Amino acid sequence: MFGVYPGGAAGAVGASGPLHAEDPEKRLGALQQLRPAGRPFVLRLYASYGGPGGASALAQQGADIARYTAAGFEVELVLCYRPADHDATVDVPGFVSFAREAVAGLGSNPNVVSLQVTNEANVSGAPDASDGYYAGAKDALIAGVQGVKAEIERDGFSQLKVGFNWAYQLGPSEEDFFSYLGQHGGASFARALDWVGIDAYPGTWGPGLPTGLSLAGATRQATVEALAALRNRFMPLAGLTRATPIQVCESGAPTGATRDEADQSTVLAAAVQAVYDYRATYHVTDYRWFDLRDANSSSTSFEDHYGLMSDTYVAKPAFAVYRALAARL
Repeated sequence: MFGVYPGGAAGAVGASGPLHAEDPEKRLGALQQLRPAGRPFVLRLYASYGGPGGASALAQQGADIARYTAAGFEVELVLCYRPADHDATVDVPGFVSFAREAVAGLGSNPNVVSLQVTNEANVSGAPDASDGYYAGAKDALIAGVQGVKAEIERDGFSQLKVGFNWAYQLGPSEEDFFSYLGQHGGASFARALDWVGIDAYPGTWGPGLPTGLSLAGATRQATVEALAALRNRFMPLAGLTRATPIQVCESGAPTGATRDEADQSTVLAAAVQAVYDYRATYHVTDYRWFDLRDANSSSTSFEDHYGLMSDTYVAKPAFAVYRALAARL
């Protein structure tokens, strides 16, 4: 199943510019153009737990979720763990309550189909983009998944699935991350999971592209290597078998002053086709592109240029490419 993050704002590792204001009507119109006729299309949204006493991010997302689902879209909500106080003894149980609140408040909507618990909890050096920076993130992931599944089963929201994501990178720290999940989560954690996600940005983040190949060929090989690493190398360390499917939660390629729009289309097409071709090999069920529009098309930071469209909703070539791929595949 295909989908997209419908916003422009993005967590940034480096400096980025101010967000160009969203236009809800233009955004919805663009999403309706992107969605394949007669097919489900998933919109990936984000809500953050900021610690005890913080404003409810769930309430802030409620209006958008209601509008999207009324228009026939399905919604996947990412529950980020971003506590400001860095007190894991308080924040882990607080996050679990936040996650269970999301189930109770949203699960009766049949078009809210998935909750992701934490965001990139394996990445420790990017507080604006990834939850691994915050104390207790791995424990929040484990307890949050278990709490969400318990709430789903209690309330009978059978359409609602639960998972977590992993940002593709290699090294001993990744083995440690998955081993921790297996050792501290155990069989109950594995049983609670409906999917495991991967965030992979070939040529932008993670391992570099293979050399000696075209951009399309290198992107394809890098995408397959990412799926293989998750399925064969890391998931078994957490006791997760082939029965647990993989979702590509974030895949993207920014444009900007030094990044060509034609290259964005090439990367998109190669990554999508690779996932499709290897979906049976690695049991992959879903693909999400990040994102619909630029955060700020005049910014000098590439991190503001992930969109399939400019910040004023003018389509880049990749928009039509993704629309055609989602319809055909």
